[in-house]
Amino acid sequence: MTATTAADRSVAERLTVPSDVRVSTIKGGRFVRDRIATIAMIAAFVAAAIPLVFVIGNVVARGASVVTPSFLTSDIPTTASASELKGDCELRQRYDPTAVCEEAAAPAVKPGMGPAVIGTLITTAVAALLAIPLGILAAIYLHEYGKRTRLARFIRFMSDVMTGVPSIVMGIFIYTLWVLQLGAGRSALAASLALACLMLPIVVRSSEEMLRLVPNTLREASAGLGARTWKTTLRVVLPAALPGLVSGSMLAVARAAGETAPVLFTIGAATTVARATTLTGQSTTLSFQIYNLITNGGKLSPQMAWGAALTLIAIVLILTTIARTVSQRFTMR
Repeated sequence: MTATTAADRSVAERLTVPSDVRVSTIKGGRFVRDRIATIAMIAAFVAAAIPLVFVIGNVVARGASVVTPSFLTSDIPTTASASELKGDCELRQRYDPTAVCEEAAAPAVKPGMGPAVIGTLITTAVAALLAIPLGILAAIYLHEYGKRTRLARFIRFMSDVMTGVPSIVMGIFIYTLWVLQLGAGRSALAASLALACLMLPIVVRSSEEMLRLVPNTLREASAGLGARTWKTTLRVVLPAALPGLVSGSMLAVARAAGETAPVLFTIGAATTVARATTLTGQSTTLSFQIYNLITNGGKLSPQMAWGAALTLIAIVLILTTIARTVSQRFTMR
């Protein structure tokens, strides 16, 4: 009885599946090379993450003390001097630690980035509404209909060329055509058009690559059931590629939200929340204000610039999180 039990136990041990088949089947030199490759990939990830963590940590450390609810809603000061903070000793020393508080009868003026926050949201949203649907439709034509035709190859080539064009060229183009020749003037709409031109080739190329990753077996199965091409694309291909389409679109949105050169010529310089809420009037963005604060100087400029940078990073992070959540919900359904 004991011998039978021991034999059964040895057979069971031989038939037991190891916890990690990859480790148990890799022996000798292959195991060493596998470990070296794993360590190299981890080291590459750490090397790429260190600058990112350093930048984000530096922005948070310098801008967290400035970003408050009033900072996100108040008007932008006309000058970046500490004299604008008379009447608020605590706030004045926050922006200018060397300042000596004096009693003043003037009311406190709390500088903020309210117009820039609103302008960034408006221009980015309008640019996304213009570029993302058009870019996805173009990608659908290229991969599902055009394929290797001359027109499709020409569109792909021009998309690649536009992707490498400097962003300032887009701003000059809209400034010359929209602001000067058509006489529309500088406005949030003009800035949105410049950003849309910048986003469009990114959306087209990334969306086409995501559509290419959808297995052809899904299209063939849908066609075998009698569905037409447009219905297959709408009901089968797009839902399967939705996470990738959202990721590509958010990359374009993140780049547009942080662009400065295209908006320098097109958006104007609004300093109040009331003026920044109009689409056809002059507005401003966070990236524009960061550039303006650093170049104009003043004791308030560095702290306000760091606060604007932190706000911009937070906006991009929130938009990306929302987009990923929505895409996951649709993918689960």
